[in-house]
This record gives sequence, C-alpha cells and structure tokens, in this order.
Amino acid sequence: MITKIKKEKFEIIIWHLLPVIGIIVWGALSFTNYLWYDEAYSAALVRKSIPELIEITSIDVHSPFYYLLAKGFYHLCGGGVNYWSLKVFSLIFSFGYLLLGKYWIKRLYDIKTSIYFMLFSILMPILTVQATNVRMYSCGLFFLTATALMMIELYQGEESVNKWIAFALLSTASVYCHTFQMIETLILYIFFFFAIILKKQYKKLIGFFSVGICVAIIYLPWLKITYEQMQTRISQTIQDVENINGSEKQFNALITYGKEWFSSGETPIALVMYFGMALTIVLGYFAVDYMRSKHNYYAGVGLLVIVFTTLIGTYLNNYVASCFMGRFVFSAFGALALLYALGIQQINCKWLKIGVLIASLYCFITQYRSELKLEYNTQIDNYFEFVEQNVETEDAIMMHPYHVLMLSVYYPDLEYIAYGNLDEWMPFNVNEVFTQWEQLEDINGTLWYIGSDPGSLSQKYRYEEMLQFHHMYYDFSLYKMIPNE
Repeated sequence: MITKIKKEKFEIIIWHLLPVIGIIVWGALSFTNYLWYDEAYSAALVRKSIPELIEITSIDVHSPFYYLLAKGFYHLCGGGVNYWSLKVFSLIFSFGYLLLGKYWIKRLYDIKTSIYFMLFSILMPILTVQATNVRMYSCGLFFLTATALMMIELYQGEESVNKWIAFALLSTASVYCHTFQMIETLILYIFFFFAIILKKQYKKLIGFFSVGICVAIIYLPWLKITYEQMQTRISQTIQDVENINGSEKQFNALITYGKEWFSSGETPIALVMYFGMALTIVLGYFAVDYMRSKHNYYAGVGLLVIVFTTLIGTYLNNYVASCFMGRFVFSAFGALALLYALGIQQINCKWLKIGVLIASLYCFITQYRSELKLEYNTQIDNYFEFVEQNVETEDAIMMHPYHVLMLSVYYPDLEYIAYGNLDEWMPFNVNEVFTQWEQLEDINGTLWYIGSDPGSLSQKYRYEEMLQFHHMYYDFSLYKMIPNE
C-alpha cells in the first residue's frame, strides 16, 4: 500500500515536471537570432505589411494564418531584427502541445499515458528540430492535436453546443495552418463521420455537418487560391516529375521521409533515423496489442492520417507536381507520440522497456547536440562584424544563389541586387534583379558580392575575397568587386 502511494506521488511529480523540462530543453534553442533559409523566409515575410504578406502567401504554397499570428507577436517583442521572438512564438505552441498531453490525454486515458505521451514528445528528434523552428509546424501540431482530441471528446462523451463551437474554431485554425494539414484535417473528419455511423450516434450528425459546412465555407476562399497555386506548381515542376523513373521516386521518397520523420531533413544522423524506425515498429506492435485489448483505436486512426496524407503527397510528387515533403505531416505526430505511449505500457519485459527508453534517449541526445551546435555556431558573427565595419549605406550587395538572400534579413536597410531570376513571391528585401551592366553604374559606393565565384562579372570587375564563413547548412564567400580601369 505504501509503495503504491509512493509510486502515485512520483507519477504526479513527473507529470508536473515534464512540461517544464520540455520548455527548458526546447527553450535553449530559441534565444538566438540565427536563422536558416526557411526561417529567414518567415522573418522576411512578417516584416512585410499585411496586404503584402497576404499577396505573397497567395502566390506561394501556404495560407497567411501562421504568418499573421507570428507578425503580431514579433511586433509585440519590438520587431526589428529580434528574430528570437519568432522562435519563442513557435515554442509557445510546442509548450501548448505538451499541455494538451498533460491534461487532455490524462482525461481521455490516464496519468501514465499522459506521462509517456509528454516524455516521447520531448525525446522525438523531429520535435527537437521543429519545436522552435520559425515555420508553421509547431502551430500546426498544436491545432491539429487539439482538433483530434476534441473530436474524441465529442465521439465518446456527451455533445454540447460549446464543444461543437470549440471543434469548429480548432478545425478552422487547423486547416489554415498548412495546405497538407488541411488534408490531414479532412481525413480526420472522414474517420469521424464513419465512426459516428458505425456507433449509430446519428444525433451527432447535426453538429458534425453544421461544423463541417462552416469550416468548408470559411476555407473556401483559400481553396480557390490553393488550386491556382497547384496549377502554377505543376507548370514549374512537370519536367522533374517526368524525368524521374518510378523505382527511383519511391526510393528517394522513403529515404527523405525517414530523415525528416526520425532525424532531420537538413542534418540527418543515420543511426538516429534507424533507431527511430525500429522504435516505431517495436512500440507500434505493442500499441496494436493495447488497442485490441482496450478497444481503443484513436492512436491507430491518427497513424492512418499520417499514412494516407503521405500517400496523397507521394502520389502528387510522382505524377502531378513536386509539392510534398516528409515534414508536411508533422502536425499529426501527436498520434505517433500517443502510439509510443500506449505501446510501452504494454511491454511486460523490464529489460525491453529499459532498452526502448535508452534508445529513445540516445536519439534525443544525439539530435539535440546537433541542433545546439547549429544554433550556437557563431561564425555568422564574423559577417555581422564585417558589414558593420566595412559596408556603407551607399554600397550595394549582389547575392547569388537563392539561399544567400537569407542574409538580407539581418541588414534590411541596405541595397541588395539579386543575380539571376527572382520569383515574384520571394519576400526578401531585394531592390532589383541584375540584368544589364547599366544597373551597376548607379551604385555610388562599393559593390559587394556574396555567393559562388563571381567570375561571370569579370568583364567589368575584378574581385577580391574578403571573408568566408559557415552558417547553419551553408558556406558563404564575400567578395569586394573592383571596377576594371
């Protein structure tokens, strides 16, 4: 009896402690201004006016919902180059996701499932990567998880007007987070509909269709834009789709998804990826046993949402247009955390359970160290120091290729010239695109060049390399361009 009481007290302490651990662990990755290309894209976008922001996102591939929220928080934190605020904004949603696990999973299951849900969420390498990423992924994770949990609440409990309203609001936020999250939400709705029919809960169909129609009407304006975006994407990538054979497509997709789901798309660690796959197979096996014994299949349904969305995305990549990446289903990874939480409770072998936890801890520590090194690599400070000491307001900086444009967010008031084509939806503060020599005659100061070797400009300029530095996943070289006499 005493042992049982001590165990319950220990569980309560861990239950309270895990969200704090999560925010500390992820928070350590959120207080620098260092950004990689996709994050710099978001930073450049939130600096735009609201009409410009909406216009750019209507041409690009996602809705403005996340960016508008991020813009508000960014300005509350002072704006400017305080890009750490955007990481903190993502951290808030990641913390909110843990709180969903703490309270809502406990209410639907029990405290032990809640503990394991939070623990595996913290240990997941993909959350180490995405928890503070300046993109919509943590926002999407929160809203899709909340939508799914409210769906379960409505399905297995008493319905009420307030619950249906909350479900409608969460669903609307979910579909507007990301194009493929809209598909995930739609698949959830389909499962919910058939569950209602199978359980003969016909009265709930009124609320279901009322909410579904409302969400559809609210999303309808953006659905038209999504269709137009897809047509543009098809015209841009049709050649790539035609040039890749079937077996190569499937192999590339499998490897890419494995990297993004179990490690990192940009800095994958092979052993972490393989351990992640193995853990999913082992814990999935035991989770199926749990679901069959308890007749509780919610985690399995969530996993099917990931699978079906991935199949749809893979089909589009292979036969329509290249538009899907593995991390686009990350919003549904709460289902994977729940699957892990159920699976480990079904393991009776003490040593197997310990082995699973050790493997999970290894994956977390290894990926977390990698992310810390990226986040706190200060080589870009050399670039900041050089610009502040050498670049004047009348100077111009030419940039090539695309990823170099990310540097413009740090000194947005300087003049930037893009070398090569520049898509109209790029939010970076580029003043013009270089197309003819006469453009460079208007520069009153020094012309600087950042990117690959500027030999193509040798007709008019000689050049001197002034600085080399590495930042995130990229190597940069900065040249001083000297006009030929």
